[in-house]
Amino acid sequence: MGNEQRGLATLLLPLGWVFEPASDAWRQAAATRSFYFVLRWHWYEWLGVVAPLALLWWFRALAQPRLEKPRQEKILAWMSERLVYFGVFQLAVALVMLLPSRLERLRPLEPMRFLHLVYLLFVLMSGGLLGQYVLKRKVLRWLLLFVPLSAGMFYAQRQMYPATPHLELPGALAGNNENAWVTAFRWISRNTPVDSLFALDPHYMELPGEDYHGFRALAERSVLADAVKDPGMVARVPSLAPRWLREVDAQRGWRNFRRADFLRLKAELGVDWVVLQAPGVEGLPCPYRNAQVVVCRVE
Repeated sequence: MGNEQRGLATLLLPLGWVFEPASDAWRQAAATRSFYFVLRWHWYEWLGVVAPLALLWWFRALAQPRLEKPRQEKILAWMSERLVYFGVFQLAVALVMLLPSRLERLRPLEPMRFLHLVYLLFVLMSGGLLGQYVLKRKVLRWLLLFVPLSAGMFYAQRQMYPATPHLELPGALAGNNENAWVTAFRWISRNTPVDSLFALDPHYMELPGEDYHGFRALAERSVLADAVKDPGMVARVPSLAPRWLREVDAQRGWRNFRRADFLRLKAELGVDWVVLQAPGVEGLPCPYRNAQVVVCRVE
């Protein structure tokens, strides 16, 4: 980036980060976010973009013949039509931002998030129409719709987070009810020096039983970069990319690590502690363990 470009970027702050050059490390981080690359989306993902807009246009058609009747019908027709226009316009803007490789630094803005507003209003309208014209005041109809719907959502949630209590109420997660990884992270927060540097499997959030609990928030300790959540921040702040890639590369082959590998992490990056899947590895002192997790000092 030349001096003139840097000057322009300074004038455009806080949007100056857009002009930071993309590096190979940054591209590796961005590549982990599949939703940045709309040309790789599956057909059902594109159906999720187009179908709500088509249904909103249908809502408009349903309401239009009644424009001289209730005021609510006029509002429905007006809102449906404007929401379709908004969706089409935002989709065009998103494609302009996401498709050209020269604009790759704009991808972390995630322009397809305009669908959040579309879905919110679409669901509200759909619920109103369903209640007014189908469910009405029939209690049985409401039960026939919402009991299976609620059961299906509960089942899906339990499949996504099977090792975590459905309700995590304060003070109610004692003993065997708490997630084993969460229990280990809480032990770390109470029993290790605050300036400790930890290392975990870079894909620890995806491990069976971990259920995507974040280490930093629960353990309140520093940890080497991971390959699941941290790339999202790196994609937004390119200056973090070299450090992220260095730390992730240093942890490659984690599941085959032995004591010598952990000592290498200590020598290169200053790692003091590691969190491992049980039963751990030989040669490291491990002051905490449970059925799934072992916390060990690197020495």
